[in-house]
Amino acid sequence: MKRLFTLCLVACAMIAQAKVYTLADLASYVGTIENVYQNSAGEDVTETIGVAVENGEYVIYLPTKLADGVTGIGYDDNNIVISTKYLTIKTGNSLKVNEGEVLRFSGAAELEIEGSLEATGATFGAAVGFEEKAKGFRIYKEGSAVTLNDCLFEYVGINYGNGSDTGSFYAENCTFYKHNTKGGNAAINFTSLSKGNVIKDCVFEDNALSSIASGANVSIEVTISGCVFNKSITSTRVYPSINVSTSADNIIIENNEVHGPAVNTRAGGIAVSNLLGGDNAGTVYVRKNLVENCSYGITLTGPGNIVMEENIVRNNKYIANPNQGGSGLNITCNTTAEGKIAKAFIRGNHIEGNIWGVTIIGTNVDINAGKVEDPNAEDYNPGQNVFVDNTGTTDYPHCDWFNNTITPSYAQGNIWSVEVQDEEHISQNIYMIDGSAVYYMPAGEMATAGDVNGDGSLDVLDVTAVINIILGNLTEYNSEMADVNGDGQVNVLDVTAMINMILGN
Repeated sequence: MKRLFTLCLVACAMIAQAKVYTLADLASYVGTIENVYQNSAGEDVTETIGVAVENGEYVIYLPTKLADGVTGIGYDDNNIVISTKYLTIKTGNSLKVNEGEVLRFSGAAELEIEGSLEATGATFGAAVGFEEKAKGFRIYKEGSAVTLNDCLFEYVGINYGNGSDTGSFYAENCTFYKHNTKGGNAAINFTSLSKGNVIKDCVFEDNALSSIASGANVSIEVTISGCVFNKSITSTRVYPSINVSTSADNIIIENNEVHGPAVNTRAGGIAVSNLLGGDNAGTVYVRKNLVENCSYGITLTGPGNIVMEENIVRNNKYIANPNQGGSGLNITCNTTAEGKIAKAFIRGNHIEGNIWGVTIIGTNVDINAGKVEDPNAEDYNPGQNVFVDNTGTTDYPHCDWFNNTITPSYAQGNIWSVEVQDEEHISQNIYMIDGSAVYYMPAGEMATAGDVNGDGSLDVLDVTAVINIILGNLTEYNSEMADVNGDGQVNVLDVTAMINMILGN
């Protein structure tokens, strides 16, 4: 079994000011330290310990085996200690990685930073031959922070959690590729309490399990926006691309794209969970995301508060088991504990081509996918969800909604997968267990194609609205109605199609 070591870069006890290290600093401290041991054949083996420079790249080396009696090497200003776990930059000290620099990890190497990490335009990856073993970063002390811009992570990831409301994690325009799970189940893994975290405009691709995750009992505050998750979950295990727990603070997941492999996959979309029944005082906002070709779309498991708004969830159909997948939207809460409720507000989603459009499972659920009777009520919800061709199963064909709990659910003001929006036709697409109910009437009104501003007609005002949407000047209008040609994008082709419709061409 491999043993790792710890490199502790500690400011002298007489010096209070923390140090910001560079990769060159690490290499200068430990690049010449060697570990000599005998292999099974009795031959002497010499290994470099620490950070070396190869072909212009920095490589972290850990020994395969520690030499007998090796416990540490002393320096006047810094202390390098060989032990069994990490290469560590000690409390309060930080690492700064500059534009164009490359840091690779050999063996099962992991760099532990008890201060902060700052990197711009850098690459972090595995040394050749160690793609399935290298771990990456572990950053966890109170006040620790991570700031990443335009960085590339290959095979390795980050475990982060400072255990407090100081410090934060910020990543923008970064790529996380082929994370191998050796350092944790996610490319970005929140391991303890942390607030003010932001992940924006990043790309996650071909990761073995989740791309972003938090521990089952970890309370975090995070905004995940503008990210693309492409063909992740290459493992055969059932994992979502985004996998966060409910929290005492709000979590925002918006304007992201989650693309599954579009094959017989176990890859999930967006999952929010509270399997340990912990604090769920905050709200998770999941809005304006595209989730397609996964085993399931968006789910809440366990007690918590979730808002699902204006998402497109389509073709999430690769596990025909409602406890594991097949649903566009799913809310599951099996606890009977008092006050532990799964509360979902569902509005304006496009739910198409899944096995089940929406599934409700368990007990202690409060589902509001449309309450239109009193516009002044606190729980008023216009619905506006659109269901299209959710296939169902042999026993439950054409299933837009399945309420598998005795608690009634509300789903008024929606458009269902039937030609006539009346009770007789809609009821054929709604299922429930004995003793339950789904309140789905009145239904919504079918929109006029291209009626972006919602005034009931198609005219030049809608053309103007589409142009403003393309320019980013309008966000309140229905972008789905603006996609006139149905190619999944809103662009000049839709303007042309709309003008032709108005002219009768």
